[in-house]
Amino acid sequence: MSKYLPRAVSLMALAHLTIELCNNFMPVVYPVLITTMGLTYTQVGLVVLVSAVGSSLLQPVFGYLSDRWGAPRMTVLSMAWIGVVMGLVGFAWSYPSLMLLVGLGALGSSAFHPAGATIASTPGSKRRGAAMSIFSVSGNIGTALSPLLVAAAIWWWGLSGTLVVLPFGLLVSLFLSRQLRATHQAESTASLNARSNHHQPGLENGALSGLALIILAVMARSWFQFALITYLPEWIRSQGGSLAAGGQILALFLLSLSVGSLTGGPLSDRIGRWQVFAVSLGLLVPVYWLFMTTSGPWQLAILAGLGILVGSTFPVGLVLAQETWPNRIGLASALVMGLGWAPGGLGASVTGFIADRYSLTVGLQTLIFAPLVGVACVLLYVVLQRRAKVAKKWQVGVMEGLSPPRRK
Repeated sequence: MSKYLPRAVSLMALAHLTIELCNNFMPVVYPVLITTMGLTYTQVGLVVLVSAVGSSLLQPVFGYLSDRWGAPRMTVLSMAWIGVVMGLVGFAWSYPSLMLLVGLGALGSSAFHPAGATIASTPGSKRRGAAMSIFSVSGNIGTALSPLLVAAAIWWWGLSGTLVVLPFGLLVSLFLSRQLRATHQAESTASLNARSNHHQPGLENGALSGLALIILAVMARSWFQFALITYLPEWIRSQGGSLAAGGQILALFLLSLSVGSLTGGPLSDRIGRWQVFAVSLGLLVPVYWLFMTTSGPWQLAILAGLGILVGSTFPVGLVLAQETWPNRIGLASALVMGLGWAPGGLGASVTGFIADRYSLTVGLQTLIFAPLVGVACVLLYVVLQRRAKVAKKWQVGVMEGLSPPRRK
């Protein structure tokens, strides 16, 4: 692994797996809390809302702090924080205390992601896309394992079984505190040398507008993904399939997302970031149309391809944002991961509104426009970046022309 990618990537893969392991078990806790606390579905929804807001919309704040205080420190502290806080969720004595613990746990997740992405991105590395792919997929694995681990613990010990995540958070935090200091210091020095000797894709002129376009493209992707995940099982049932078949198809889509995340980054290392991003979003349009108009085994194969295309944009969009704003990697990562995911729930709501007025099929058909918006944003990003590059060369030429000749 160390010969292929820097050691920091494997450390952040472990950290990302652990942070998601400690933070994604609440769906198996809610049924127990509904019985023991007498929670309503509305109250459960509010807990989910607090968690979503805390873990996404606050990421830009922590991304800014990560750039100022240091990503390794933020990573170590957030790991210990989320392990302790989420481990105590099973001991919540009231609904307000539950909301408080879940909200505080979400802050740990929000603090980790921009810092972890900063370390894993290995600026200056030729394998940056591959590094972010590994970082992304490790989080998917942790998300999948979290409910399995905590459900087994609750079966044995009741709600106090949420404590099972506490040692994971503390032990990995302690391990990272010992490993990251020397590792990140050495690789940061190599990164600075690489950045001083090689041109970076990020340009100061147009960096903010370019970053905004990337965020909009990720927003469009998130709209498409969240709405499809939300309504896919019900749509399969409405087409004559069983609810079990809908769940299996959803599982296939989620698995293919991970495959796409693992392959998209390395592919972008070879052929280019925006090329992979734009082509993946562009291919979503015909592939999604085929999925909506076919049935049987072919539909499953097309759905797998659809998931791979969506998943491939995860690491690529993140690295593209980091390279657009190389001096603020933590903040750039936070903006993409925080603001970029925010429209997901809104997109599902809009699709549901259209489905209520017409039909679920019509509502899902409207999603075909989301990838088109993403493609337009990526292409406009390329145009602005090239103009900024030309403007920078022109400014350099003017300054060189105005500078006095050197004495021999």
